[in-house]
Amino acid sequence: MTQYRAALFGAGEMGTTHAHNLMADGRLSLAYVVDPSRERAEALAAATGARVAGVDEAFADPDIAAHIIATPPRTHADYLDRAARTRAHVFCEKPVDHDLPRARACLAAFGARAAVVQIGFNRRFDPDFIALKGALGAGRIGRAEQVLVISRDAEAPPVEGFLQSSGLLKETAVHDFDLIRWLLEDEVAEVFVMGDALINPDYLRVDQIDTTTTTLRMRRGTHVTVLNSLRAAWGYDQRLEVMGSLGQASVGNLAPHQVVLSTADGIRGEKPHQGYFQRYAAAYRAEIAAFATAVTTGAAVTPNGQDGIRASEVAEAALLSWREGRPIRL
Repeated sequence: MTQYRAALFGAGEMGTTHAHNLMADGRLSLAYVVDPSRERAEALAAATGARVAGVDEAFADPDIAAHIIATPPRTHADYLDRAARTRAHVFCEKPVDHDLPRARACLAAFGARAAVVQIGFNRRFDPDFIALKGALGAGRIGRAEQVLVISRDAEAPPVEGFLQSSGLLKETAVHDFDLIRWLLEDEVAEVFVMGDALINPDYLRVDQIDTTTTTLRMRRGTHVTVLNSLRAAWGYDQRLEVMGSLGQASVGNLAPHQVVLSTADGIRGEKPHQGYFQRYAAAYRAEIAAFATAVTTGAAVTPNGQDGIRASEVAEAALLSWREGRPIRL
């Protein structure tokens, strides 16, 4: 059997998750770990049987079949530029870049090889969302008329955590914008956003917000509301509801266990998972498995670079809507 070798860029939480999922899948072997922190890179390399390498060495190896980019967003475009000059498939976390023209340019550099770049929109691989999409496609609830997406983190970061961030709309809500495009198989026609720093007013000092209500009108007319917040006292709040002409389909929160205790004192159940690594564990495994399939069979990846651009275009329009206080047509 052909041995396919991969290089991982980024040994933080996301890179570590991808590395272990890659090793568990077994079709790709992790050859290199690249990270500015030597200590962090060595720890992950030791756990996976890989070797610590520099950026130049990893990109220069002609036998690398896959590059996995799980570094901070501001570095993605630089690594994609380097990857475009190789023959390897690429998995890149979102967003492609904070700057849309730069994102378009670095993806265009792949030319005819554009189908080898997979973007890390993991929610497309969540089993419950897949089942909901299947119900929509089968016509179980008729034509989709209204959609509600609730996406709230369990705990807001300190102000310092936003200093290198492009913000709630471009780094967090972009997941929801891609999810809607995929779920409805439709594009956004218009977006309007209300945004505030309701959790921590100090976010405004670094031009950031923590609470947004986004309304989207899709090209086929479906109304979508996306509620994003950086705080939910009960845990990582991830819910989705679609109302159609014949009924409704929904996905609720997932908890570590589903036991509900009912007594004379009341009814008690487990709180939802406290973070995205727990809530979307199955999705993270499935997206890496899909990438491995593309690498080993030559199949086109999904979601691809164009999906990354489309979602970022919606996020850019949402940010403009918040700043200017008006609906933005795409």
